[in-house]
Amino acid sequence: MRYLISMNWHEVIDERNFAMDQVIAEVLHRDPAKLKLVVDWIQQRLADPEYSMHSKDALTEWLTLIQAEGMNGVLTVLRDRSENTTRIRQNSPFAVIMPQDERRRILQRYEARRPRTHLAGV
Repeated sequence: MRYLISMNWHEVIDERNFAMDQVIAEVLHRDPAKLKLVVDWIQQRLADPEYSMHSKDALTEWLTLIQAEGMNGVLTVLRDRSENTTRIRQNSPFAVIMPQDERRRILQRYEARRPRTHLAGV
């Protein structure tokens, strides 16, 4: 984890997302069949006319990645820290397989750092 005092809140959110995605990568590594739950969830949202177009664009990007590159492509995105993979992870469809106890633990750990961050651009 990077030193958070000099980070703005958006950077902290990116770090939090990365921490969650490491848990998700481990879940998928242990049980690759869970990727089907994610695909099913994505397809349900894409079929929902009430779901936002912006969110559908992000989910379509994930679905395309899954279909083109499979588990290896997903794990690469979840584990990589490049600007593009950070962008993709901002709209993660993996909550459906995230262990809720781990999610709560990560949220609490990062929320505790909120007062020490500064606004973006400040």
